[in-house]
Amino acid sequence: MEEFFQSYSFGLVPFETIYFDKKGVHFLFEHFKRFKRAFWILGLGCDLEFEKFKEAIERYIVSCGKDYGGVRIFYVDGNLIFAQKEIRYSKNLFQKGFELKIARTRKDNANILNYIKTTNIGVNLIEEKSAKKKGFDSCLFLNQDDFVCEAAFSNIFFRKDKVIYTPHISCGLLPGIVRKHVIRVSEKLGYMVRKLCLKIDDIKDMDECFITSSIAGIFPVLRIEDIEFKQRDFTEYLLGMDEFYRPWIC
Repeated sequence: MEEFFQSYSFGLVPFETIYFDKKGVHFLFEHFKRFKRAFWILGLGCDLEFEKFKEAIERYIVSCGKDYGGVRIFYVDGNLIFAQKEIRYSKNLFQKGFELKIARTRKDNANILNYIKTTNIGVNLIEEKSAKKKGFDSCLFLNQDDFVCEAAFSNIFFRKDKVIYTPHISCGLLPGIVRKHVIRVSEKLGYMVRKLCLKIDDIKDMDECFITSSIAGIFPVLRIEDIEFKQRDFTEYLLGMDEFYRPWIC
């Protein structure tokens, strides 16, 4: 417990956010592996086994009494702690598409905390709140070299013809679980996937843009400041697959 409170004081508490529906939890084992990895990187003890993780989450989901939802998961002193995650995505927002403002703060690609999921996310909350005050839905972070990094709580993709672009992990972003599956499916569908260091000028002529996260699944982006993305064909095609489907796309 002392170790937890010391980590808590500095925002170094690993957590995971999972999405569930009537079919169960999406990508549960991958969430478990990423959870354990964060503890290992931070040098924190975590003797949690997958079966205990799985059983406890399934019991909690039943107690929620919902057809779908999000859950935040913490592990403290040998105990799993759950909290329901509010879902902000809706049919109206989906039809409109996400609008992103470029954040004032830059991500540092040498900061290990950008690559693991912990409670050290104050800058994400501050920048998203600032973006919302200016009429946007969230923000887009660049890194210290002005390369596109990620949105406040999601990874980002772009499409031009049959090529899918996404920022390289080394730009300083969380290796998202849905991100990995979008890359896999895109390649299977015959698209070329390029993981690059992209600057704002590189995305101005893209046909399509979307974000990915465990809760959102895949969500279309309408614009990044004054750069608009007119198409969402690929986004909607992916959303027809069970692993990416969300109820607000109907």
